[in-house]
Amino acid sequence: MKISFQYECTLEIDNFNLDHLLAAFKTLLLSLLSSFISQALQQLATSMTEEKTTENVLSCPHCGSQKHKWKTRASSSVSASFITCYGQVNIPQMQVECKKCNKKRYLVRELLEQRPRSRISPSTEQQLALLGALSSYRVCEVSARIFGASFSHATIWRSTQKVGKLMEFSVSEEELGICEADGTGIPIHGAGVRGKELKILIQQNKLETARKTKSNWRLAGIDLGPYNGSWENLFKPSLKAIGSFEKFYLTIDGDQGIKKGLGDAKVKIQRCLWHIPHQLKHNLWQDKIERKSKVWESIMARALELTTIPYLLDKDEISAVLERKEKIFHELLRECEDNGCVACVSYLENARPDLFNAVSNRIVGKTTSHAERVMRTVNLRINYGKWSHNGALNAMKIRLAFYYNGFDPSKGRVIG
Repeated sequence: MKISFQYECTLEIDNFNLDHLLAAFKTLLLSLLSSFISQALQQLATSMTEEKTTENVLSCPHCGSQKHKWKTRASSSVSASFITCYGQVNIPQMQVECKKCNKKRYLVRELLEQRPRSRISPSTEQQLALLGALSSYRVCEVSARIFGASFSHATIWRSTQKVGKLMEFSVSEEELGICEADGTGIPIHGAGVRGKELKILIQQNKLETARKTKSNWRLAGIDLGPYNGSWENLFKPSLKAIGSFEKFYLTIDGDQGIKKGLGDAKVKIQRCLWHIPHQLKHNLWQDKIERKSKVWESIMARALELTTIPYLLDKDEISAVLERKEKIFHELLRECEDNGCVACVSYLENARPDLFNAVSNRIVGKTTSHAERVMRTVNLRINYGKWSHNGALNAMKIRLAFYYNGFDPSKGRVIG
């Protein structure tokens, strides 16, 4: 339906440069918005109560009658308050009385389709939640105030928690069966110095989805828990989808809890090749091998040679490369045994079955580099002080959904 809108005001303006005119308009903005909403609702309510041809007729929730009479079209004493992206607006209440059962009811919240006892629309709530996930709550409060809106950091925090709690992630059967899993420690109140581990699962997108979300990867799972265990919580929502793939590849950093979390799911595991020499440095320290000694340098050189793979290999090159890598692995293992490096031997034997699954199956990914990049995105926000368990998890859900899953309420891409 078409509506007519009128608004009149008088302003005293002494300076007509752009900044002063913008500041003057800013003082009018909420009053202008309140008047616009009020007039639009009045015309809608009039069409619903008086025009018999309209399809959207106002019905009494008590008796079902469609006959009403007005008690007030714009109350001077009762108003409904709502928080918008421009700040708080107050809308004069409208009240009608059913002619059949004489029941009265206010109309503003009903016509605006607002949830009971809620002052923020879902869209505005998600916009505030995104702000809270991208920067600290107090910075968001100041940033909004600079541009003319007024939100307390508590309102932004509540929006972040509410929206984040509603978000769920799982592996999509519509995308590629290629994933990476990793975890990182984050500071949590009451969890000691190390905090807890944020675990993430990312899935590679098909080209069409990548163009739409502007990301080659999507968040397919997120969980926050202790360092040892709780991986099953990450994979549980995705096990059915994982089973639907003919072949499903997962690159991991070597955490054995990841395999346990997968249960009986049929997954081809690829060990992150970057982590092999990285972890061997720690194993050499455990074996009391002096850093930069000849033994240390020789073992590290073989480890780097073992894990260096050309980015793309032709099909007829794979068998020769794998044969060469197998020879290097045995040489590396033998050198560790000859030098009494028990920790190194144990680590290499554990990694051996999953070292070159990606190469043998002609899958490009051989490291968890994309998951590591996601963790850097997490740390840019999470490193602001300490968090509660739910506070950290909900904020990171929104942040990663924005960067990887196309969630952007500023462009109309919202949840719900």
